Amino acid sequence: MKPFFLPPQVQNTLKTLENAGYESYVVGGCVRDMLMGIEPHDYDITTAATPEEVKNVFASERLILTGEKHGTVTLLKDGMPLEITAFRCDGDYLDGRHPSSVTFTRSLEEDLKRRDLTINAMAYSPAAGLRDLFGGREDLANGIVRCVGDPKERYDEDALRLLRTLRFAVRFGFSIEPETAKALHEKRDDLQKISRERVREEMTGILMSDHILPVCIDFADVLFAAVPELAPMKDCPQQCIFQSYDVWEHTLRTVMACPKEPVVRSAGLLHDIGKPATRRRDENGADHFYGHAEAGVRLADSVTATLRMPKAWQDEIRMLVRRHDEMFTPDDMLLLLSEIGPEKARSLVLLHVADQAAHSPLFASKANRGLQLIDAIDQLEREGACWQLSQLAVTGGDLQAIGLSGPAVGDTLRYLLEAVVRFHVPNDHDLLLEAAKAHKERTVDAFRAKES
Repeated sequence: MKPFFLPPQVQNTLKTLENAGYESYVVGGCVRDMLMGIEPHDYDITTAATPEEVKNVFASERLILTGEKHGTVTLLKDGMPLEITAFRCDGDYLDGRHPSSVTFTRSLEEDLKRRDLTINAMAYSPAAGLRDLFGGREDLANGIVRCVGDPKERYDEDALRLLRTLRFAVRFGFSIEPETAKALHEKRDDLQKISRERVREEMTGILMSDHILPVCIDFADVLFAAVPELAPMKDCPQQCIFQSYDVWEHTLRTVMACPKEPVVRSAGLLHDIGKPATRRRDENGADHFYGHAEAGVRLADSVTATLRMPKAWQDEIRMLVRRHDEMFTPDDMLLLLSEIGPEKARSLVLLHVADQAAHSPLFASKANRGLQLIDAIDQLEREGACWQLSQLAVTGGDLQAIGLSGPAVGDTLRYLLEAVVRFHVPNDHDLLLEAAKAHKERTVDAFRAKES
C-alpha cells in the first residue's frame, strides 16, 4: 500500500498521544480522500484517550474545549486546528438526531461501527497502518456507497444521513448498495425531524456535485421528503419540440450545466418550480407554461425561507428565477449591468445558458449564444463602460456649477445615466454637460408652462 502522507502537525500529535499510551488514528473523510488520491481539507483524530486525558497530554498547548461534552477537544497545533475525539459509543437516538448519551471506550471497533458509511469508517496511523473493519477500501475501489451495519439503524440514529448518503454518491459518482438504497426509500420521511439549516447544507452539497444523474432521479422521493415543493416537477411532462425531458430531469440537467456556485445552482434547482402549476396543453397537444417564472418566484421564496438561506441568497435566487427566461442580446448588457451589476448579470446569463443546454439537442445548440453575452459583459468591464452613477464623466459638483441644486442634481445625474445606459450616449464630460444644460432648460420651460 502506498504510504499515507500526513502533515507534520498530524504526525506529531499522533506520536505524542501514542507515546503517552493512547492508541490514536486519523479517521473518516481524510482517510477516504487519501485512498482516493485527494488532498484532505482537514484531519480528524480519534483516540483511546478520554477528553480529560487529552487535556493532560496537551496541557502546555492551546486547546479549544467547546466540543468536550461530545468527546472532542480541538488542538491548535502550529496553526492547524485538529479535532481529537475519544473513541465512543452512542446511546439510543430517541429523536432521530442526537444520542441520548455518549460513553467513552478504549475500543476502535466500537467507535468505527457507529459511523455512517463504510467509506467514512476507516482509520489510519503510521504505527498501526490502515484499520478497515467494514470493507470501506473495497467499496471505494468498486464505487459503492454502503452503510456500516444495518442501514435502518444508521438512519434511525441520524436521519440527516439519508441526505449524506446521496451527497457522497453524487460527489464521487458511486452507486448505492441495494440494502442501503432500500432503507433510503423506507426512511425518507424521517428527514422531517432534521433542522432546515442542516438540510440546506446537505442539499447544497448535493447540488454542487458532478454526478447528480441518475441518483437524484432514482432517489427523487428522498429529496422531495426534504424539500416537498420540488415533488410536482417529477413526471410533469413538457410536450413540445424543444424539450426532451420532464420538468424534474430538465431541472437536474440545468443544475449540472450551471457554474459551481451555490446561489446559481440553487436557482437552477428552482428556476422551473412554477411549471407544474402553470402547465396548459393546447389543442395540438403541445404544453405551455405561461407565467411559470412568476409562479416560481413564490415557490422559490417559500423554499429559500424554509431552508433559512442567507438573505442575500434569497434575494438573488428570487431575481434569477424571475428573469431566467428573459432573452437578451449583447446590446442589452449595459442596461443589465445598470440594473443588477456585473456579477449578478453573469449569474443570470449563465443560468439562462444552462437552462437552454438542458433542452432537447435541437434547442441546446442555442446555448452557445449565451456565451456571447458573457463576452459582451467582459468587454464592457475591460473598456471601463459606465453603468452606475459613480462612473459618469460628470459629477454633482459639475451640475452645481451650471446652476443646478437640491434634488435637481440627483434627478439630472439619473437622467444622464439613463441616456448612457439605455440610449448609448457616449460617457463624455463635455457632451453630458451639454445634455444636462439642455435638460435643465427643458425642465424649467415645463415648469413655467405648468405655472402659466
